[in-house]
Amino acid sequence: MRKTTSTRRLFGLCYALAVILWVVFCLGRCAVMLVNKANGTMPQTTLTAADLRFESFENYQDLEWDTPPDDDPDWFLSTDNDPHILYDGGGYIETVRLYAKHRLPPGSVTLYYLLPGQTDYSEAQKVFARVAEPGVYEFDLGGITVAGLRIDPDSVGGVATLFTGVQLNPPRFWLLRFVPSAGQLLLLLALPSCAAAAFALVRGRRQPEAER
Repeated sequence: MRKTTSTRRLFGLCYALAVILWVVFCLGRCAVMLVNKANGTMPQTTLTAADLRFESFENYQDLEWDTPPDDDPDWFLSTDNDPHILYDGGGYIETVRLYAKHRLPPGSVTLYYLLPGQTDYSEAQKVFARVAEPGVYEFDLGGITVAGLRIDPDSVGGVATLFTGVQLNPPRFWLLRFVPSAGQLLLLLALPSCAAAAFALVRGRRQPEAER
Protein backbone atom coordinates (compact mmCIF):
# COMPACT_ATOMS: atom_id res chain seq x y z
CA MET A 1 0.00 0.00 0.00
CA ARG A 2 2.81 2.38 0.95
CA LYS A 3 4.63 1.53 -2.29
CA THR A 4 1.52 2.26 -4.37
CA THR A 5 1.05 5.65 -2.67
CA SER A 6 4.70 6.49 -3.21
CA THR A 7 4.45 5.61 -6.91
CA ARG A 8 1.37 7.79 -7.31
CA ARG A 9 3.14 10.69 -5.66
CA LEU A 10 6.09 10.21 -7.98
CA PHE A 11 3.88 10.29 -11.06
CA GLY A 12 2.02 13.33 -9.72
CA LEU A 13 5.30 15.11 -9.05
CA CYS A 14 6.57 14.41 -12.57
CA TYR A 15 3.38 15.72 -14.18
CA ALA A 16 3.36 18.80 -11.96
CA LEU A 17 6.98 19.48 -12.92
CA ALA A 18 6.07 19.06 -16.63
CA VAL A 19 3.26 21.62 -16.30
CA ILE A 20 5.55 24.10 -14.53
CA LEU A 21 8.24 23.70 -17.19
CA TRP A 22 5.64 24.16 -19.94
CA VAL A 23 4.36 27.39 -18.38
CA VAL A 24 7.91 28.69 -18.00
CA PHE A 25 8.66 27.77 -21.61
CA CYS A 26 5.55 29.60 -22.84
CA LEU A 27 6.34 32.66 -20.73
CA GLY A 28 9.83 32.70 -22.25
CA ARG A 29 8.37 32.59 -25.76
CA CYS A 30 6.00 35.44 -24.87
CA ALA A 31 8.93 37.49 -23.59
CA VAL A 32 10.91 36.91 -26.81
CA MET A 33 7.86 37.86 -28.88
CA LEU A 34 7.33 41.09 -26.92
CA VAL A 35 10.99 42.06 -27.30
CA ASN A 36 10.85 41.54 -31.08
CA LYS A 37 7.56 43.40 -31.31
CA ALA A 38 9.01 46.33 -29.38
CA ASN A 39 12.12 46.36 -31.58
CA GLY A 40 10.07 46.34 -34.78
CA THR A 41 11.56 43.02 -35.93
CA MET A 42 8.25 41.12 -35.80
CA PRO A 43 6.31 41.86 -39.00
CA GLN A 44 2.53 41.75 -38.73
CA THR A 45 1.22 42.33 -42.21
CA THR A 46 -0.55 40.71 -45.13
CA LEU A 47 1.55 40.35 -48.27
CA THR A 48 -0.08 40.62 -51.68
CA ALA A 49 1.17 39.28 -55.00
CA ALA A 50 3.13 42.52 -55.53
CA ASP A 51 5.20 41.79 -52.38
CA LEU A 52 6.18 38.28 -53.46
CA ARG A 53 8.00 36.39 -56.20
CA PHE A 54 6.40 33.52 -58.09
CA GLU A 55 8.24 30.59 -59.66
CA SER A 56 6.50 28.05 -61.93
CA PHE A 57 3.34 30.14 -61.70
CA GLU A 58 1.51 32.16 -64.31
CA ASN A 59 -1.18 34.72 -63.70
CA TYR A 60 -4.18 33.95 -65.88
CA GLN A 61 -4.14 37.55 -67.11
CA ASP A 62 -0.83 36.79 -68.84
CA LEU A 63 -2.05 33.59 -70.52
CA GLU A 64 -3.38 33.58 -74.06
CA TRP A 65 -4.09 29.86 -74.22
CA ASP A 66 -6.25 29.45 -71.10
CA THR A 67 -8.99 31.30 -69.27
CA PRO A 68 -9.44 31.78 -65.50
CA PRO A 69 -12.34 30.21 -63.60
CA ASP A 70 -13.85 33.68 -63.12
CA ASP A 71 -13.01 37.38 -63.53
CA ASP A 72 -10.96 37.68 -60.34
CA PRO A 73 -7.45 38.98 -61.24
CA ASP A 74 -5.74 36.86 -58.59
CA TRP A 75 -6.08 33.48 -60.29
CA PHE A 76 -2.75 31.73 -60.87
CA LEU A 77 -1.86 28.49 -62.63
CA SER A 78 1.02 26.28 -61.55
CA THR A 79 3.05 25.22 -64.58
CA ASP A 80 4.84 22.24 -62.98
CA ASN A 81 4.64 20.14 -59.82
CA ASP A 82 7.05 22.33 -57.83
CA PRO A 83 5.68 25.90 -57.84
CA HIS A 84 7.02 28.42 -55.32
CA ILE A 85 5.82 31.63 -53.69
CA LEU A 86 8.87 33.44 -52.28
CA TYR A 87 9.18 36.18 -49.69
CA ASP A 88 12.64 37.73 -49.54
CA GLY A 89 12.06 39.64 -46.31
CA GLY A 90 12.85 38.47 -42.81
CA GLY A 91 12.02 38.93 -39.17
CA TYR A 92 10.70 37.08 -36.16
CA ILE A 93 7.96 34.71 -37.31
CA GLU A 94 5.57 32.66 -35.19
CA THR A 95 2.78 31.90 -37.64
CA VAL A 96 2.22 32.28 -41.37
CA ARG A 97 -1.14 32.00 -43.10
CA LEU A 98 -1.65 31.37 -46.80
CA TYR A 99 -5.00 32.45 -48.19
CA ALA A 100 -5.58 30.38 -51.32
CA LYS A 101 -8.42 28.43 -52.90
CA HIS A 102 -7.61 25.56 -55.25
CA ARG A 103 -9.82 24.30 -58.07
CA LEU A 104 -8.15 20.88 -57.85
CA PRO A 105 -6.71 18.92 -54.90
CA PRO A 106 -3.30 20.56 -54.31
CA GLY A 107 -1.49 17.64 -52.70
CA SER A 108 0.81 18.79 -49.93
CA VAL A 109 1.00 22.50 -49.02
CA THR A 110 4.32 23.29 -47.37
CA LEU A 111 6.51 26.15 -46.19
CA TYR A 112 10.31 26.35 -46.12
CA TYR A 113 12.31 28.97 -44.25
CA LEU A 114 15.83 30.36 -44.35
CA LEU A 115 17.73 31.20 -41.19
CA PRO A 116 20.00 34.27 -41.22
CA GLY A 117 23.13 33.55 -43.27
CA GLN A 118 21.52 30.74 -45.29
CA THR A 119 20.92 30.94 -49.02
CA ASP A 120 19.37 27.57 -49.92
CA TYR A 121 16.11 26.04 -48.74
CA SER A 122 16.29 22.50 -47.40
CA GLU A 123 13.98 19.69 -46.29
CA ALA A 124 15.32 20.08 -42.74
CA GLN A 125 13.53 23.44 -42.49
CA LYS A 126 10.11 22.45 -43.76
CA VAL A 127 6.69 22.99 -42.16
CA PHE A 128 3.46 21.34 -43.31
CA ALA A 129 0.27 23.35 -43.42
CA ARG A 130 -2.70 22.97 -41.11
CA VAL A 131 -6.05 23.80 -42.70
CA ALA A 132 -7.42 26.42 -40.31
CA GLU A 133 -10.58 26.84 -42.40
CA PRO A 134 -11.49 26.39 -46.07
CA GLY A 135 -8.99 28.36 -48.12
CA VAL A 136 -6.76 29.19 -45.14
CA TYR A 137 -3.51 27.24 -44.62
CA GLU A 138 -1.60 27.91 -41.41
CA PHE A 139 2.07 27.20 -40.72
CA ASP A 140 3.36 27.19 -37.14
CA LEU A 141 7.07 28.10 -36.99
CA GLY A 142 7.12 28.33 -33.21
CA GLY A 143 8.86 31.71 -33.07
CA ILE A 144 12.13 31.97 -35.01
CA THR A 145 14.02 34.70 -36.86
CA VAL A 146 14.03 34.00 -40.58
CA ALA A 147 15.78 35.53 -43.58
CA GLY A 148 13.26 34.35 -46.16
CA LEU A 149 10.19 32.17 -46.74
CA ARG A 150 9.10 29.86 -49.53
CA ILE A 151 5.59 28.46 -49.79
CA ASP A 152 4.80 25.54 -52.10
CA PRO A 153 1.01 25.82 -52.51
CA ASP A 154 0.65 22.59 -54.46
CA SER A 155 2.71 19.55 -55.44
CA VAL A 156 0.70 18.44 -58.45
CA GLY A 157 1.02 21.06 -61.18
CA GLY A 158 -1.64 22.48 -63.45
CA VAL A 159 -3.69 23.64 -60.46
CA ALA A 160 -5.70 26.85 -60.70
CA THR A 161 -5.28 28.76 -57.45
CA LEU A 162 -7.05 31.90 -56.27
CA PHE A 163 -4.30 33.61 -54.28
CA THR A 164 -5.39 36.40 -51.95
CA GLY A 165 -2.38 36.89 -49.68
CA VAL A 166 0.13 35.66 -47.14
CA GLN A 167 -0.30 36.91 -43.58
CA LEU A 168 2.71 37.11 -41.28
CA ASN A 169 2.10 36.75 -37.53
CA PRO A 170 -1.70 37.07 -37.53
CA PRO A 171 -3.08 38.39 -34.22
CA ARG A 172 -4.27 35.78 -31.73
CA PHE A 173 -5.58 35.72 -28.18
CA TRP A 174 -2.60 35.61 -25.80
CA LEU A 175 -3.91 32.64 -23.77
CA LEU A 176 -3.74 30.47 -26.91
CA ARG A 177 0.06 30.64 -26.62
CA PHE A 178 -0.23 28.30 -23.63
CA VAL A 179 -2.26 25.70 -25.53
CA PRO A 180 0.06 22.91 -26.75
CA SER A 181 -0.13 21.51 -30.25
CA ALA A 182 -1.04 17.85 -30.76
CA GLY A 183 2.62 16.80 -30.78
CA GLN A 184 3.48 18.90 -27.74
CA LEU A 185 0.48 17.53 -25.84
CA LEU A 186 1.60 14.00 -26.61
CA LEU A 187 5.03 14.78 -25.19
CA LEU A 188 3.54 16.41 -22.09
CA LEU A 189 1.49 13.28 -21.46
CA ALA A 190 4.14 10.71 -22.28
CA LEU A 191 7.44 12.11 -20.98
CA PRO A 192 6.45 12.57 -17.30
CA SER A 193 5.05 9.04 -17.23
CA CYS A 194 8.23 7.60 -18.75
CA ALA A 195 10.42 9.63 -16.39
CA ALA A 196 8.45 8.50 -13.34
CA ALA A 197 8.54 4.85 -14.45
CA ALA A 198 12.29 5.01 -15.06
CA PHE A 199 12.92 6.64 -11.68
CA ALA A 200 10.74 4.07 -9.90
CA LEU A 201 12.60 1.25 -11.65
CA VAL A 202 16.00 2.60 -10.63
CA ARG A 203 14.85 3.18 -7.06
CA GLY A 204 13.37 -0.34 -6.90
CA ARG A 205 16.71 -1.84 -7.94
CA ARG A 206 18.66 0.18 -5.42
CA GLN A 207 16.51 -0.82 -2.44
CA PRO A 208 17.41 -4.56 -2.52
CA GLU A 209 21.08 -3.62 -2.87
CA ALA A 210 20.82 -1.34 0.17
CA GLU A 211 19.20 -4.14 2.21
CA ARG A 212 22.16 -6.40 1.51
